[in-house]
Amino acid sequence: MIILNRQILILFLLAGFQVYSQKQISEKFSKTVDKAVKALNVKSPPVSDPVSVNTTLVYNDDKTQVAVIVKAKILQGWHIYAYVPKTEPYIQYKMILDAPKTLIPLTEWSKPGSYPYEDNIFVYKGEVIFTRYFSVKGVTAGTKISAGLAYQTCDIKQCLPPNTKVKELKL
Repeated sequence: MIILNRQILILFLLAGFQVYSQKQISEKFSKTVDKAVKALNVKSPPVSDPVSVNTTLVYNDDKTQVAVIVKAKILQGWHIYAYVPKTEPYIQYKMILDAPKTLIPLTEWSKPGSYPYEDNIFVYKGEVIFTRYFSVKGVTAGTKISAGLAYQTCDIKQCLPPNTKVKELKL
């Protein structure tokens, strides 16, 4: 009973932190990020490479916060793995972000909705968007960061080798 109460307390604390972090992001900035997501162009992927990825940065008005956006298009009939149990051989996606420690996370990565697949596996299909907000403190203009996605893509007949697509961005 004590362990369960501790787990519940931890969940409430984590949820409270997420709500607190979200409150730090203005509605205006959120709308600016939404517009940038819609405007971010991702090339249609070819059959030989069924996932295309593009990334961008969006600042708030006073440049004290930045959003990192990673957008991917997955060719129809293909998927990447959103969740894979440890008992399964597939490779779950992973967000890639190499940024200076002075970029302080305000949120976790937002995740798109996933689809149930089989054996408790969940997948992403179509267009997927990941966004994460940061506070910008003491970052020199022109500092480079890398953002992207590591994944394994499969269709009904085959799985391709794991792949990583990363783009370098300047703060």
